[in-house]
Amino acid sequence: MNKKMIVAATVCSMALAACNAPKKSSFAGMDGEWNITAVEGRGLTTASSQTPYIGFDLKQGRVYGYSGCNRIMASIDLKTGKPAFSKMGSTMMACPDMDTERQVLAALSKVEKARKADDGSVALLDADGKEVARLERRSEPMDYAALDGEWQVAKVYGQAPKESEGGSRPVLTFDTKAGRLGGNAGCNRVMGALEHGKDGAQSLTIQNPATTRMACPDMETERQVLAALGEVRTFGLLKGGRVGLFSADGMIVMELVKATAGQAE
Repeated sequence: MNKKMIVAATVCSMALAACNAPKKSSFAGMDGEWNITAVEGRGLTTASSQTPYIGFDLKQGRVYGYSGCNRIMASIDLKTGKPAFSKMGSTMMACPDMDTERQVLAALSKVEKARKADDGSVALLDADGKEVARLERRSEPMDYAALDGEWQVAKVYGQAPKESEGGSRPVLTFDTKAGRLGGNAGCNRVMGALEHGKDGAQSLTIQNPATTRMACPDMETERQVLAALGEVRTFGLLKGGRVGLFSADGMIVMELVKATAGQAE
């Protein structure tokens, strides 16, 4: 075989390999969790305190999330990187308003590919290239040390905490170096131990959250704060600068805002 034939054979071989190489999935780089902010061009309204979201775990080949009432899940083809939205499963809980869930599931069942926008959001497209849903990052990673200091509890389980008679505004204090949590849960002083990094850079648990024993006329806010603290498994920076504390199943149990001197008193 002469040199020209060798070169020609090499070029053909490279071209054939390029043609047979799998195309990069449009879902590449979408690891993590995304709020579903619009469906079929319309913003979503939910009866619950939680925004529907979808999470992608490209390494494990799975999709998971919350559609407005139930948990949802699907697989991802590890060869093509394409999620099997048409075969998505869900839990079977009934909620008073199922309209949002029906809209979300109907839209996701049509998804064939994703298109990233300049503003960081992502459009989910059907086979014809029509946008059926819009996604925005649910939270961004943040340094553990950035939790240091005092934070006002802005929301617990999606609701602003009530200022109860005889109680105080819930404020939490994080000491990441000492691994300690302090503050006020609404009536009593709260304390606990922080465990960070066990399951990744954003993992966080609050071990044995406890309070002093004073009684106030309304203890509901304090009960909610303590319950939420016990559920925390991860944290992240939300849109607008708030910090979100998430449960093991990805639900936001608490939102924090950096406290001013007046708020912390």
